[in-house]
Amino acid sequence: MADGKGDAATAAGAGAEAPAGAGAGDGTETESMARGQRPTSPAPGAPGLRPCLWQLETELREQEVSEVSSLKYCRSFCQTLLQYASNKNASEHMVYLLEVYRLAIQSFASARPYLTTECEDVLLVLGRLVLSCFELLLSVSESELPREVWVLFLQSLQESHDALLEFGNNNLQILVHVTKEGVWKNPVLLKILSQQPVETEEVNKLIAQEGPFFLQMRIKHLLKSNCIPQATALSKLCAESKEISNVSSFQQAYITCLCSILPNEDAIKEIAKVDCKEVLDIICNLESEGQDNTAFVLCTTYLTQQLQTASVYCSWELTLFWSKLQRRIDPSLDTFLERCRQFGVIAKTQQHLFCLIRVIQTEVSNLCFLC
Repeated sequence: MADGKGDAATAAGAGAEAPAGAGAGDGTETESMARGQRPTSPAPGAPGLRPCLWQLETELREQEVSEVSSLKYCRSFCQTLLQYASNKNASEHMVYLLEVYRLAIQSFASARPYLTTECEDVLLVLGRLVLSCFELLLSVSESELPREVWVLFLQSLQESHDALLEFGNNNLQILVHVTKEGVWKNPVLLKILSQQPVETEEVNKLIAQEGPFFLQMRIKHLLKSNCIPQATALSKLCAESKEISNVSSFQQAYITCLCSILPNEDAIKEIAKVDCKEVLDIICNLESEGQDNTAFVLCTTYLTQQLQTASVYCSWELTLFWSKLQRRIDPSLDTFLERCRQFGVIAKTQQHLFCLIRVIQTEVSNLCFLC
């Protein structure tokens, strides 16, 4: 028999974040901006998916419950879902994708009695399934979906949640809650996105309800939808929250938002408040994510503030990062030397001048070596 040890805490990764939008107007306007609205063309369901998932479950039922059978099922389940969710027309049809996730969640819940959590993939797959579905829901507007499609989705989601609860898996709880309330209709979230005053207790309740993963997804969605003021407001509150143990991702999101509105004076002041080592970490993360331009903007802004205020904390590391980013974005040595000259003009300490001289010597010697 299956162990029924569904430890929801282990699958905390299921706490997903979703994009939100905002505006200073009413909730409808805010919700629409957050979604980055796309028209939902009528599309067929997911023909072929149901029998494929049923075949996987049938094969699972015929075996003894074990780590091996659970692992095999999880891998086949993911391959099947990927095949249908990555359909070339899938991104254009929200109805199609919604049906894919509805059937996937329903099928996994049905197969759950024959799976064991001794196989780590069981909770991992469930958690990722929840995250992916939530990510889709961030862009879905119930009002644009056929009513029968949305009602069927809600009903299936609740039934699957009830079935999983029998094994201690409450991963679907957040999806059930936000779909009943409305993905972008939480009153506290709407106030945050429209930059209205909000009580700390209200914010803490929202954070406890959604969890950091879902909130991160909301911020990423807002950034992707170019809802910068809304992403800035939400990421700032999360970065300052004492309810979140690790706020580094929210701090990075907040700084990224600030970089996108430079040379705004308030943004410059906010960036200057951040510890230099933390800025260096964010720059490294942005580079690893392929966001060289944002990393360069952040590095240039912070270095400029250091030069103007005569702060020498981590000055060499910061100058070195800047030089590498400058050369990567604009390989011209003449441009590099001119930027160094401009920095030298505003530098107030010998240490900063020495740092600039060192990077100039390095770049010039590298060029001579290549020649």
